[in-house]
Amino acid sequence: MNYDYEQTEFSKAVLSGLLAGIFATFANLIFNFVFRDITQYNPSSIINVSSIIIISVLLVTIAGVIFYFFHHYVKGGSILFRAFFLALTAIAIYYAMQVQLSSDATVSKQFQELLSGVIIILGGFIVFYVPYLFDHEKVYS
Repeated sequence: MNYDYEQTEFSKAVLSGLLAGIFATFANLIFNFVFRDITQYNPSSIINVSSIIIISVLLVTIAGVIFYFFHHYVKGGSILFRAFFLALTAIAIYYAMQVQLSSDATVSKQFQELLSGVIIILGGFIVFYVPYLFDHEKVYS
């Protein structure tokens, strides 16, 4: 049987987002474990392994779908997509640095740093890796 199937732009965008989300999940988990080991940050009520896995894959896959709309319907959409998510990442980092999780200043500062690191990793994979995977045909063959 011959299963030669040409991927559509939409399926490539979704698969790019999903694959980038899986890699972002591993990067975030490694960052989380290293950060907690170095700083001895204990509270894990918000950022834990399950939330990292779910949020990373979900957000980057949704970004892949958004990439499809930018790429398919907007001239120069790839560049606009990168600029949009770079700005969105910067805004998210700004608001992450304003979060007060606890009355203890050390715990709040460590949470802000952990959350900012997770956002930077997600933003980096969205801005650079989703368009990269979309444009490389060998990924899908």
